[in-house]
Amino acid sequence: MLLIGHRGGPTRDYPENALETLQRTFNAGTRAMEIDIAETKDSQLVLMHDDDLDRTSTGTGLVADHTLAEIQQLNLEAGSKTMDFHPPTLQAALDWAVKTGAILELDKKRSAAFQPIIAAVRAAKAENNVLMITYTDDQAIAVHKLAPDIVITATIDDVAQLDRLLAGGVRSETLLAWTGNIEPRPDLWKALASREIESVFGTNGSKAGSLDTRYWEDDDGSEFSDLVADGLPILVTGLTDKTSRQLAAPRQKSSACGI
Repeated sequence: MLLIGHRGGPTRDYPENALETLQRTFNAGTRAMEIDIAETKDSQLVLMHDDDLDRTSTGTGLVADHTLAEIQQLNLEAGSKTMDFHPPTLQAALDWAVKTGAILELDKKRSAAFQPIIAAVRAAKAENNVLMITYTDDQAIAVHKLAPDIVITATIDDVAQLDRLLAGGVRSETLLAWTGNIEPRPDLWKALASREIESVFGTNGSKAGSLDTRYWEDDDGSEFSDLVADGLPILVTGLTDKTSRQLAAPRQKSSACGI
């Protein structure tokens, strides 16, 4: 299973959407991270999840009301901690991914547009290091037309929706199926796999209501192993370290037995 660290894989000491967090997650063994992209007042692309700066940085107000220079002077925050890390540009994140070989799943926020994001990917020669998130059939078809060589994730609730996307011109070779983050759907994963489409599922979400929280509340992450057994190839999680250790345990046991 490929694990994707939601918002870069933040921890108590590493804030979301920071280059330092991406490196920490990578060093811990997770090779793919989801990041969020917003556009500044001067049309620059920066990593930021929210429309405003208040929750995750020392700034206030909308990202779109600030220049890149103003935003890069801010410090990022991890919970109640102010860190000596600053909001990075998308270009810096892409350059890092190419250098390390990491995969970045790109989540366009409302202030940004797909065309400049794709242009940044081209400039960094990062086509093989990115997955592009789309949320609607129209977005999936439009992004595919703009960049047919870049892998996209599209929401797919059933095989009929897959057929509509393919009829709209989306190529199966560059398509991943986002199947939600509410409840596992092994029957759908198997049906899509029979069509050579890999599925993505998320245990990420709000801390109180996410499957990450539910699966780990008893300190037993066997549910993640069940996802593997059910045929899920790609998982987005907010708890990359614990989940990675859970999935590595069977391999370690097999290795110890000489298998």
